[in-house]
Amino acid sequence: MYLLRKKDCMKKTKLKSYGKINLYFELVDKREDGYHDIKSVIQNIDIFDEIEIEEIRSGIIIDSNYKDIPKGKDNTVYQAINSIKKEYSVDKGIKIYLNKRIPHSAGLGGGSSNSAAVIEGLNKMWNLNMNSKEKEKIAGEIGTDVYFFLKGGTVYVGGKGDKTRKIKDFTWDNILLVKPDINISTAYIYSRIKKNYLSKNYNQEIFNTFNREKEELLVKLFRNDLERVVEIEYPEVSEIKKEMLTNKAIAAMMSGSGSAVFGFFKNSYDLDECYKTLSKRYHKLYKTKTIGRGFDYER
Repeated sequence: MYLLRKKDCMKKTKLKSYGKINLYFELVDKREDGYHDIKSVIQNIDIFDEIEIEEIRSGIIIDSNYKDIPKGKDNTVYQAINSIKKEYSVDKGIKIYLNKRIPHSAGLGGGSSNSAAVIEGLNKMWNLNMNSKEKEKIAGEIGTDVYFFLKGGTVYVGGKGDKTRKIKDFTWDNILLVKPDINISTAYIYSRIKKNYLSKNYNQEIFNTFNREKEELLVKLFRNDLERVVEIEYPEVSEIKKEMLTNKAIAAMMSGSGSAVFGFFKNSYDLDECYKTLSKRYHKLYKTKTIGRGFDYER
């Protein structure tokens, strides 16, 4: 049991939690538990939220610059803290401030990223010495994307999202991300998946390919099976992809269940020119690059 001694000081720490994009997303089959088996390659990018963690006497307090974020039990960060307190009999409370920079409802994993960073932060703050399996047990109580963020970098994801394997780092510096003014429900998109969208292909060759080949070839293999669902409901996603490709992107794809769309460019000049074009229509544009980890401690 973790107990705060009188001579101890209340502890504080600050982290960056990075967003993600899906370089590959294949729908394999529908599971008996209602989830879908997938094959995915997920990559961290350097768009990040800032998380301030402060130990308090009791309770869980969450605040944020993003006022629509849930502050109670519906918040995944709250769930992570609560699970850790119960699992390790911690009698102290935690106050969290989330400075949100990762676009919300975009398929960039902001909430899951925050949760994974808080798991890591509390593990260190409270000297819990959790191993990977213990962290994954907490992740399993929150959401499948949290498994990825605990690994971070470039990761192959299978099963319902709970099977993760590190892949050699995928590195790309010139990425443009656009978040249109539409918010997409992941649950709704999954409810619209048809049987003929499922590959039924359980081989893991895509893992071997990403582990073996260079980035220039892998860009040609980018795939997201959820696009065929989303683009029917939200044709703007397809329009952004086409505009990127017209403006010299060598690949353009939706991340996760959307609505963010990203484009890969050969150089910063082509990226800048596309940015100028798309900024006439969209207000949430981000120049980003890949990063090999899910979180950092701030000094």
